[in-house]
This record gives sequence, structure tokens and C-alpha cells, in this order.
Amino acid sequence: MTESAPSHNSYPLRPVLERGLDRGLYDGAVVLVGSSAGVDGELTVGDRNTAGDPVTSETAFDVASLTKVVATTTIAARLVEAGTLTLSSTMSDHVDELQGTPRGEIPLRSLLTHTSGLPPYKAFPFGWESRSAVLESLFDSPLSVLADPGEWHVYSDLNFVFLGEVLRRVTGDSLATLFERHVTEPLGLEETTLGSVSTENVAATRDRRWEGRVLEGEPHDYLARAMEGESGNAGVFSTGRDLATVARMLLCGGEFEGDQYLSPGMVERLRSDALESMEARQGLGWKLGDADTPGTAWSAEAFGHTGFTGTSMWMDPRADRFAVVLTNHVLAMDPDGSLASFRRRVHDVAAATDSSADSP
Repeated sequence: MTESAPSHNSYPLRPVLERGLDRGLYDGAVVLVGSSAGVDGELTVGDRNTAGDPVTSETAFDVASLTKVVATTTIAARLVEAGTLTLSSTMSDHVDELQGTPRGEIPLRSLLTHTSGLPPYKAFPFGWESRSAVLESLFDSPLSVLADPGEWHVYSDLNFVFLGEVLRRVTGDSLATLFERHVTEPLGLEETTLGSVSTENVAATRDRRWEGRVLEGEPHDYLARAMEGESGNAGVFSTGRDLATVARMLLCGGEFEGDQYLSPGMVERLRSDALESMEARQGLGWKLGDADTPGTAWSAEAFGHTGFTGTSMWMDPRADRFAVVLTNHVLAMDPDGSLASFRRRVHDVAAATDSSADSP
């Protein structure tokens, strides 16, 4: 294991990462912990690919569903603050093909809170080969709406596929262009892109279900790959350091390097419970802490998200801390168990460690 930004805070995490590697949870991982003031510790472990090349601080990971919040939600928030988008508007207000359909009556806010009534990703047929094929299927097929908007919280990738198309229709730009304009450029994220990447220093994944091959630089998510990174639910590649910048900005109430990137009010909306009448807790795009998620040492104010490839990022405004966890869990041939307990352990060790911890 290498320490890219060593600090006292990072060392107690060393055995946690090594145990995850020994259990076969992943081939490689990066973990960063810190606060609004900066990164306190960064650790890397293992290999980024089947050739045995080591994970480094510059390794780009397929962050999977972190795309929903880092990219799509953030773009939507910026467009709302610019007056270009209104979350109370419906999909049919922006997508003519959905007029007169139950899907068209869904407010954009319900897409962000997973209360649209749309079924989960896994309940929808596959076989798409292009972005146009995906959209044609979404618009024309008899896709059932399982409940009226606001009645039921069901996590669905389709919410963000539809939202991504709305963002394109509203602006006339691709998601990749919007991501660069509203996220990577203003935040200075030089190691973050939307869509396939050509860099050699990328964490590989493995598609077991559809193509049965190792992927290096291609999105693992089927929709994101079919839509060339334009699906809105997945497709971002990023490093731990870039995601730490996003976390710090949110912990600072939307401020970044002296500029107000998002208003404090918008950040509050992103991390506040939008489903007070339901058992689930959900912000705009972001998941909210509950019980032992992200960990028992984190407050109820914590918010974050996870990704299917083995990624997560969580922030706790009350304690002024964040944790970014990036792994290539889906490359491991026979992972021993899920990442859930591993993530909780990482989060709780990060929360319980202070600057007085001994270093080797």
C-alpha cells in the first residue's frame, strides 16, 4: 500500500483496506478522508487491472452511480439556479414524445428523489445498441408507471436516464458538454470525464452479465455504455482527489476557492429530506444517512451515494468530514461478500480517528 498524501489520520485505515484486499472484495482501492479544509489522508492498495499494475493516486475509477449526483444532479442544480430549469415542471414540458403519457406527467423533482413511480433498471428490457435505440425504447415501449409521482420511493436508474434527456433538451447540449461547463471546468477537476476514457491508468471492471469481458476505460453500466456515457445514471470516470474536491465544496456550503459555486440554499436542498411523509430518507439526488449508513459514527445529517462498481462518497456537515471510497469490486472474480460492511468499517474508522493517531 502506498500513501499518496500521508497523514496521521490515514494510517488506522491501512489494515481495513488490506483485509478487504485479502478477502477478495476488490483488486485495488483508493480511500480519502478529510474535511472542508482539505484531505487529511489518502491510501491506495492493490492493482488496477488483471496485468497487476498498481493503483495510484492518479488512477481513474468508473464511479458508476456516483454519476447521478456528481454529474446529473449537479448540472440540474446549476440550471435551476440559472433560471433555465424548474423542478416542478414535468417531463412532457420538455420531451414532446412523452406528452399524453403517464411518464410525461412526472415532475422533474420526482426523478431526483426516486419517487417517479418508474420501475427499477432491472425491470426494463435490454438489447439497446445506441443512444437513439435506448431513447426510442424508453419513449415508445409500454413502460409501466408503478405508482403516481410522490407516492412511492423506488430507486431506479431510469429516473436519471430521463432526467439526462431533459437536460439535453433544455440546453441543446450533450451531457458531456454540460458536465464540463458546469462541473469539471469550474471546480478544476482535471482527472474527471463523462464517457469512455483513453488513459492507461484506469481501474478495470468486468462485465459478467452482458458481454463477458474485462472493461478498461469503458463504462461498466450497460445503459451508459450503450449511450456512450450520455445516460445520466452512470458513465463518469474520476479520481479520489477530484471527488474529494466535490465533497469539500458541498461541506463548504457550495463555496469553492472563494467563489459561490452553488448557493448555500441549494446545497441545503440537496441534503435535506425531501420525503418526510415516507419511511425512506432521500435528498435531491443524494441519499441521506440512516441507522448504520454510512456508519454508526456518522450523524443523521450525513449525505452521500454509492456506485455499483464499488464506489462511494459520504459527507457529514455536523462533524465536517468526508470519505471517498473507490474500488474495482466488479473486477474481482469471486468477491467474498458485499462491500456494505467494508464501507461501514471504513467510514467508522475514518470518523473515530483523530490527528493524534500514531503513524508508522
